[in-house]
Amino acid sequence: MRQTAIAAILLMLAGASNAADDVTQWRIGGSVDYSDYERDDGQIKDSGTGFKFFAQYRFNSWFGAEGAFYVSPDFSGDVTPLSGGGETDTSYQGLTLHGVGYIPFPGDRFDVFLKAGYYNFFDVKLQIDGQTTDTSSEDGLALGIGSSVQATDKVGVRVEIDWYDVGGAELWTVGLGLEYRF
Repeated sequence: MRQTAIAAILLMLAGASNAADDVTQWRIGGSVDYSDYERDDGQIKDSGTGFKFFAQYRFNSWFGAEGAFYVSPDFSGDVTPLSGGGETDTSYQGLTLHGVGYIPFPGDRFDVFLKAGYYNFFDVKLQIDGQTTDTSSEDGLALGIGSSVQATDKVGVRVEIDWYDVGGAELWTVGLGLEYRF
């Protein structure tokens, strides 16, 4: 239900924002993401390298929509460090859908953007001592900020920071990647 409402809002915004400036374009790409994860109870505090693939349509000079697929590293920790519990691994993978707002910036080779949207991590795994004890699905708010620099007519270098409102934890990513512009 939430996914449908968010998709409808993004489509309405896209239709309203489709002004006649000549900046419309598709962008696809991928990034390597340094991911930092900390559970609220402190049992897992870990970081590692994940990755993301994305596709974006820029409607005009100030608005776009982006879908992405994110895969986190395995975040490890001790379930109950004081009682001699087991080692635990948690990982996330799933889809995000963002509205992207571009901040006006002089020149046409450098973009600064803000993102707000929805994530659906359809595969959340919890393993204790190598045994999968729980698989579930998470969804919620996703926010981001980033920039891209046009290296050639078709290729850009992209840097971004994303935050996911994961239940009971903090998940941040810093990504460095490439995008291809159509």
